[in-house]
Amino acid sequence: MSIRGAQLSDAKAISILSSQFGWNASEDEVEARLEIILGRSDHQILVYEGNAGEVLGWIHAGVNIIVSSGKYGEILAFVVCEGVRGSGIGGDLLLHAETWIKGHACRATSIVIRCNNERKRTHEFYTRNGYDITMIGLRKMIGR
Repeated sequence: MSIRGAQLSDAKAISILSSQFGWNASEDEVEARLEIILGRSDHQILVYEGNAGEVLGWIHAGVNIIVSSGKYGEILAFVVCEGVRGSGIGGDLLLHAETWIKGHACRATSIVIRCNNERKRTHEFYTRNGYDITMIGLRKMIGR
């Protein structure tokens, strides 16, 4: 088992895992997004590979700056395969993403995670890993 940077060839696995959370992006859509994101120094996508080379989870981290409050890191998306949740994979991926954010040249002062209100088990995971529930997220769909 290992954690490594995502590659274009991971698009299918990322698409399949994403569908477990209702994020229904096709393999082609994921690959097109990966082509953009993998070239950015302010984003990192990591995958957790099992012993047979299968992708068991992935996490997308980024860094940003807000004029009023400064530099921060963000966990933008995060999925662990349903059958292996609770096995430590999520904690390992989160720690690697946090380490990347802390080591990034922007020198972030905090890490933000947005999480669906209905995912109570996920909220518990984040609080066990040192995160405080401090905000709500709102969304307005604007079409394509």
